[in-house]
Amino acid sequence: MRISEVETYFLKVPLDRTIRDSLFEVSYIGLPVVKLTTDDGLHGWGFNWMTAGGGEFAKEMIDRYMKKTLIGKDPFTRKKIERDLFFAETFGWDFRLGRNGLAVMAISAIDMALWDLLCKRADLPLWKTLGGYHDRVEAYNTHGGWLSWSIEDLISNSKALISEGYNAIKIKVGSANPETDYERLKAVRAAIGNSKKMMIDANTKWDLETALRWGRKFDDFDPYWFEEPLNPLDIKGHATLRSRIKAPIAIGESIHNKFTFRDYIEQRAVDIIQVDATKVAGITEWLEVANYAAMNNVNVYPHTNIQQPLHVQLVAATVNASVVEHVPWLLDVWKEPLEPKGGYFDLPQLPGAGTEIREDAIQKYRVTA
Repeated sequence: MRISEVETYFLKVPLDRTIRDSLFEVSYIGLPVVKLTTDDGLHGWGFNWMTAGGGEFAKEMIDRYMKKTLIGKDPFTRKKIERDLFFAETFGWDFRLGRNGLAVMAISAIDMALWDLLCKRADLPLWKTLGGYHDRVEAYNTHGGWLSWSIEDLISNSKALISEGYNAIKIKVGSANPETDYERLKAVRAAIGNSKKMMIDANTKWDLETALRWGRKFDDFDPYWFEEPLNPLDIKGHATLRSRIKAPIAIGESIHNKFTFRDYIEQRAVDIIQVDATKVAGITEWLEVANYAAMNNVNVYPHTNIQQPLHVQLVAATVNASVVEHVPWLLDVWKEPLEPKGGYFDLPQLPGAGTEIREDAIQKYRVTA
């Protein structure tokens, strides 16, 4: 079997309502998509995503620099292909560029497509291909807790999610005045009670002094974790913060390689790893990070937002993982979309990695210019 065709698309999917966290407003999701076809007619799909402009350049990178490396390759020699992509087609030996940014976005999508081909050849979903462990996967919901929601919306959304069966919700912090965050968290904790999990997420906004001061105050509400409190490059700062507040520190959404995750773990700067397969070099690197975390007794709860059909499968096959984030976006894009029922995801049953895009979604959201 050989790769005979490489097709790419860029989709722009509008949200039904603009949302905001501590740094950005988001009104759409940009999806660079790659489809690999083999000479015997098998299709493998991969993607990446952004909440701002620029995702179309990942598609362009595949078209201009990577496609010729893929044509004619045996898709099951995934590691050799990715070595060739990193060193031959993505800025050569310049690690500043070839292991970061658009290059990793593009290679991540290709890696997913190669795994999708493998699973479809095996006629198995990804979680069985990897060796299933969990029968179902717990969900937590982020969509009830955006900074753009009023405090009244926070309370009503949180109550509604708990009534739907969620045992865990995430609330965004990082308001102009942290006192506002404190009052919002206080209101949500009162609304959902003390038995439910409440996570908080600053989206990297704060400096260490602010995170220390308000992290201690937020301990009043027993947060299940404190996510991305500081600049993700500041490992020492996270280690200091972790030693001085009660809430476990979660990090990973803004980290793009396994070596940084290793350093966080070894420097005791993190409690929970949130590695995202779209932020590192795909499924292959995600598994390396998860395995290293397991060796160090650190749990993996991936950052997800949109790619539940993929990350639910990864978590289902990972002993040191059990929960996946849910935001109800892009449900009309995936071939096999997943939504929680009673606070849990059922596992996908179709062969593949959960990365396949519906053809009608391509027609509806494709940007051609």
